[in-house]
Amino acid sequence: MSDDGVPTMGEENDFIKEEFEWALQDPTEEKLRSFGEVVSTITKKLVEAISELQVQVYEVQKQMQTLDSRIDGLENKIANLRDAPAAGPSGGPAKAAGEAAAPVAAKAPAAKAPPPKAPSGPMSMMGELKALLAARRKKAEGGG
Repeated sequence: MSDDGVPTMGEENDFIKEEFEWALQDPTEEKLRSFGEVVSTITKKLVEAISELQVQVYEVQKQMQTLDSRIDGLENKIANLRDAPAAGPSGGPAKAAGEAAAPVAAKAPAAKAPPPKAPSGPMSMMGELKALLAARRKKAEGGG
C-alpha cells in the first residue's frame, strides 16, 4: 500500500486476479455476486480512464486549433509584409527578398484541423459505454 493507504496498482491487480480465481474455482451465488462486484469495479476504472483520455484529447485538439490560428496569423503577416511597398529608390534588397519569399509561402498550404469535439455526447465512447452498462443493469434487475 502507498503512504496514503490506497492500494498500489500491483496490489489491485493481485486482488482482482485472486477474486477471479476464487469465484471461478467453485461458482456459487455468493461468489458470482462478488465476482460481479469485481467486474463493476474494473468497469468503473475503465470508464474513468476513458473519460480522462477524452478530456486530454479534447485539450490537445484545442491546442492544435490555437496553433493553427497562430500559423494563419503569421501567414497573413508575411503576406502583408510581402505586399507592402519596398523602401528605397528602386525597391532594392527588400523587393528582391519579397519576390524570393513569395514562391516559398505559396507552396506551404495551411493545414486546418477539424474543430474539437466535446468529450461527452450520445455518440462518444463514454456515451456508448454508459448505454451498455445501463442495459446490463436493466437486464440483471429484470431477472435475465
